[in-house]
Amino acid sequence: MAVAVKNASEAAPQNPLDRPTTGSLVAALYVLGSIGVVFYAIPWVWGAVFGPGRELVNSFVDGTFLLLAMIAGGVGLGWLGARRVNFDPPRGLRAGVFVVCVGLAAIALTAWCVGTLLEKYALKDESLRMVGLTVTLAVVVGLGYLGLRKFMQPGTEETLIALEDQGWFSLAPYKKSQGQRVRRGTILGVLVMAGCGIWVLVDHKTLVYGLAQEGGVSYNHWFLPLPFTGGQQLMLLRDVRFTVPLFLTVLSLWFAYRLVNFPVFADFLIATEAEMNKVSWTSRKRLFQDTVVVLVTVVLMTIFLAVVDIAWFFLLTQIGVLQKPNVDNLPQKAGIEQPW
Repeated sequence: MAVAVKNASEAAPQNPLDRPTTGSLVAALYVLGSIGVVFYAIPWVWGAVFGPGRELVNSFVDGTFLLLAMIAGGVGLGWLGARRVNFDPPRGLRAGVFVVCVGLAAIALTAWCVGTLLEKYALKDESLRMVGLTVTLAVVVGLGYLGLRKFMQPGTEETLIALEDQGWFSLAPYKKSQGQRVRRGTILGVLVMAGCGIWVLVDHKTLVYGLAQEGGVSYNHWFLPLPFTGGQQLMLLRDVRFTVPLFLTVLSLWFAYRLVNFPVFADFLIATEAEMNKVSWTSRKRLFQDTVVVLVTVVLMTIFLAVVDIAWFFLLTQIGVLQKPNVDNLPQKAGIEQPW
């Protein structure tokens, strides 16, 4: 008797980019490339087309259009990246991109510190420049290998998913219908503190330094000297006096919004508002009456204590327990111990 046997369906091969670790590396490279396009390529092309003497109207209007072009480029690249994952990235991808970018920044900063120290103290001779450059690159390669090996371990995916589930990398609110008044007050308080700090930076002109002249126009860029390159510098940020306050403002808005949606802190704010709703608030008339009673009581107690103090001082002085100091016989020099 023939029996039909159903062939087991072959499992579709998993896309390596769907894994949080592998996908995070690719996405982080895309993010860094997009940053390079927005902050370096677009300004370079704009300067080549609308350089000094070829501005659209003037330097201010030209800078404004350049900023709009950079924003448009950033939005377009962000939309392309989101479309690549169908606007629904796998869990852990956002946290992975953040971890990779921070790790690369830490590696670059460590290598720069090592190279700078070697150039300043150990390898001052120009003939040793290639040795120092080799050592610096070796530090980059070694730290990159160790970081990649640590990042690709099996337990990293669970860590990235747990980090992303905290909500720092998502726009989704947490229990948005609860604790709204306390949350709004918390957001306002955080933004007020951040705004005061940003205002102090701008008002004290802390970010205005080392203005470089290029074609008669002053620029305030942030340059980082590269060790063992003969004085070459890398421009990390353009127009620091404008971009840093803007960056801090966006960061403050994001931090304030995500703070009140962080699960643990949000539950605390929700519980706080629930307890505040249980408070029985007094009426305005009753509040005025109670305030008058408190103030009158304070005044009467002050008068009573003053009268008692004066009466006891007079009584104890008359019976000789206290001696009233003679002002005319007080020593004139400071530091002499008084007899009383």
